[in-house]
Amino acid sequence: MDTSFASSSPTPLLAVDRQPGYWFVRLNRPEKRNALSDELVAGLAEVCEHVAADLEARALVLSGAGGHFCAGADFGRFLELMSTTPGQADDPIAVYNRQFGAMLERIAALPVATVAVVTGSAMGGGCGLAAACDRVIAADDAKFAMPEVTLGVAPAQIAPFVVRRAGARRARWLMLGGARLAAAEAQAAGLADVVVPVTELRGALGTDLLRLGLAEPTALRATKRIVGRTLEDPLPVALDAAAREFAGLLRHGAAREGIVASRERRAPSWQPPPPRLPEFP
Repeated sequence: MDTSFASSSPTPLLAVDRQPGYWFVRLNRPEKRNALSDELVAGLAEVCEHVAADLEARALVLSGAGGHFCAGADFGRFLELMSTTPGQADDPIAVYNRQFGAMLERIAALPVATVAVVTGSAMGGGCGLAAACDRVIAADDAKFAMPEVTLGVAPAQIAPFVVRRAGARRARWLMLGGARLAAAEAQAAGLADVVVPVTELRGALGTDLLRLGLAEPTALRATKRIVGRTLEDPLPVALDAAAREFAGLLRHGAAREGIVASRERRAPSWQPPPPRLPEFP
């Protein structure tokens, strides 16, 4: 386990470092290229609950140990599930698949910014995990792939998140064709936002986190709610809710501090210290 990470984790398969304003979570199954075991998926879901409850948090940063972000599904688990009996009320394969989707839902719904730092491979479910995040920073030698159809299965739970990130037309073709993309191609397709040499990952991440550190936590959470409603609600409903959010924020004491700080050309009082960044890969 990377010694730059604290040991406060629900599972040894995750390395968690909580700092003022930021959570750094590293998938820690390098011998399997961080393939998504049941324990790893459950651990990520649990970490999301803690991040959501941290009212000072601005961001969750996801990365992978051992040079790879995430190889996706654990094929050994797939082989085990093939022998289960079909036709049950709670089909164990469907339950397994849906639990992964529920974890992606939790990440996408987090009230803080989410950043995936992708090195090496982001395959299948790993590509979906990155797609569920608000921001994807990739090393220039990273690979993104959604090979499910070439394995005889479908990208069942990742599809909605890939569609939201890349758009329906582009995402449909990527998934139907079992796409395998270099980092630059992934950026052009909308799966990555920033592509830099691996030696510049820390700098790119640091720039983003310093920007997020300027955000007042309550305002940041409200902004995520507003954007979420825009995707889900009719426009008048979304705008009405946004107006109520704005009214609450303007009456909040932090708004006065933000305006005064801007006028005085200084950092607002809520800005956390710069975080200690992990090493990549």
